[in-house]
Amino acid sequence: MMPTQAQIVVIQDRCDAIHEELKVLQRNDSRARVYLGRYYETILNRFITPLNVRLVENNLSSTSFINNQNDFNKARTNFMIDYVEYQKGLEDLVATDCKENPEQFYEKLVDVRTKRATVADDTARLRKLAGRHLDLVKELKVSGL
Repeated sequence: MMPTQAQIVVIQDRCDAIHEELKVLQRNDSRARVYLGRYYETILNRFITPLNVRLVENNLSSTSFINNQNDFNKARTNFMIDYVEYQKGLEDLVATDCKENPEQFYEKLVDVRTKRATVADDTARLRKLAGRHLDLVKELKVSGL
């Protein structure tokens, strides 16, 4: 996707400000990734997996719990992979000279936006799976087991 002439002018005129904003975004997103990575790891290792192990030990295992654990683990792995790809793209974007190469900068910007949207989808999927696990626990509690 090629930028319009008006977009090229804006990119060149605001290049320094754009780079500063991207650096701030890069730092903030890096902190968010660390936080979210630890959060998802905690959910998996301190809640989902121990409960599933306990259910298996007591012959109360359910395919719903096992499938949700597998889905959560896979989604967490996808989040980590997709985030690394996003970070690499963002680093490449920040390293691109937007005054000299505004078209290339714009193309990389579009690519980074797509990668960031993928990471956002990954986090939404993980939230949904964590919520699903809570629903399964509530159903288990209601069943009296």
